[in-house]
Amino acid sequence: MKNIDLNTTKIKSGFKAPDDYFEKFEARILDKIPVQETKVVSLFHRKQLWISSIAAVLLLAIAIPSYFNSIQTTTSLDSSNIENYLSYQSNFTNFDIIENLDDNDIKELENSLSINSQEDVEAYLLDTQNLDFYLNE
Repeated sequence: MKNIDLNTTKIKSGFKAPDDYFEKFEARILDKIPVQETKVVSLFHRKQLWISSIAAVLLLAIAIPSYFNSIQTTTSLDSSNIENYLSYQSNFTNFDIIENLDDNDIKELENSLSINSQEDVEAYLLDTQNLDFYLNE
């Protein structure tokens, strides 16, 4: 077998393109394709755009209030449920309640109990049979 030096020798390719093949290629392809008019459809129909935007606004107007109403109803607790929970807690003392009260809570308690003067407190304690219980606690 002969040694071939690739740097100096040129090897002929086995393929040859016809003359003016690439210049006439586009014209031949376009001749084969039948010419048809294409329909252009607009992506934005004005009527459809208005209808869909109105539907979206109505959907939001209905969904947002119902969402916030459902949040409020699920988070509300009845005072009876809270009282039952506190009464069944065995390790819950009066000191735990006192530690968690702030000034607003104390004012609300005073208003709800309608304690206006020291005389009212004394009258209540005199009428109560468990006076020793309140004094010792």
